This record gives sequence, structure tokens and C-alpha cells, in this order.
Amino acid sequence: MIYLLEIVLIVLVVIVAGWILFVYFFTWQLVATFLKGEAPFVPTKAGILPKIAEAMKLEGNSILYDLGCGDARVLVACHKLQPQAQYVGFEKNIIPYLWARFRIWAAGLSKNIRVYKKDFFEADLSGATHVFCYLVPKQMEKLDPKLEKELKKGKRVISLRFRLPDKIPQKTISLGNEKLYIYEF
Repeated sequence: MIYLLEIVLIVLVVIVAGWILFVYFFTWQLVATFLKGEAPFVPTKAGILPKIAEAMKLEGNSILYDLGCGDARVLVACHKLQPQAQYVGFEKNIIPYLWARFRIWAAGLSKNIRVYKKDFFEADLSGATHVFCYLVPKQMEKLDPKLEKELKKGKRVISLRFRLPDKIPQKTISLGNEKLYIYEF
């Protein structure tokens, strides 16, 4: 009887802790979105991941940076298409970051995909040959000069849904309700 009560208590603690994490994450996302002008965690739709990976035009020596990588699904999809490339993700929110780390570990991709719990605005992007972003317009506006300053000539940037405000995309790909904007720096 005592063991049953202990198990029930443990289950209740886990459920309560899960709800606390959920409420914290949900509240943080709302605050980030509405007050800070930051992108909330919105997973890229699974159906368009192969098209994004294809549009990247990655080669074996490519280094893809995903800015605000969320759960790393874009990095994993790109790795499937080009396993010799290197992949780096930046995610500053703890829940998507932990999920990304788990996804990468579970897929056995830790050698080729690294994810950092870091704000990409504080990261050096000069090592990237390719950059992917799915951000809100305010972040895209702030990102534009950083890309200009840090990316070397000939580097590819792909943005899902929102454009860089001061750049004309080299190409736009329509994916149903979504658009990919492709830039060459």
C-alpha cells in the first residue's frame, strides 16, 4: 500500500512539474512575442522541410547556421540531404533548446549537428556558408546589418515567411501558404 502511495505521489509531482514548465514556456513565448518583438517557437511544417533543404544547395563542405533553430528540425532535414556538411543551431529558449538536443541525440547526429543555447545576435556568423531563419519582421530588420557585416561574399541566406527589409531576394519559392526568400550575400 505504501509503494502505491509513493508511485501516485511521484506521478502527481511529475504532472505538476510538467504543467509548471508548460505554463512558464507558454508565458515566456507570449512575453517574447508581444513585448520584445521576438519570434515565438513555431515549428516549421514537416511537409516543407525537404523543399527548404533542397533550396539550401548544400555541399559536403557547407556550414549551415540556423538562427533560432527551435527543435532543430530544419538542421536534421538538411543533414538527411547532405550528411557531410556541418550544422550549427542557435536557440535561446530552454524548452526548444532541450528538445533540439534530444532530437539530435536520438537521431545519432551529434557529430554533425551542434546546437547552442545562445542568442544568435550575440554569435559570430562569419563561419557560415549558409544561413536559415524563420523570424518575425522586427528581428529580420535587426538581422540585416549583422548579416551584411559578418557574412562573406557569396553566402546563401534563406528566410521562411518574412523578408529581409532592405534586400531584394534573388529568388522566391512559393510553398503553398509559405514563401522562402533566397538571398546571396
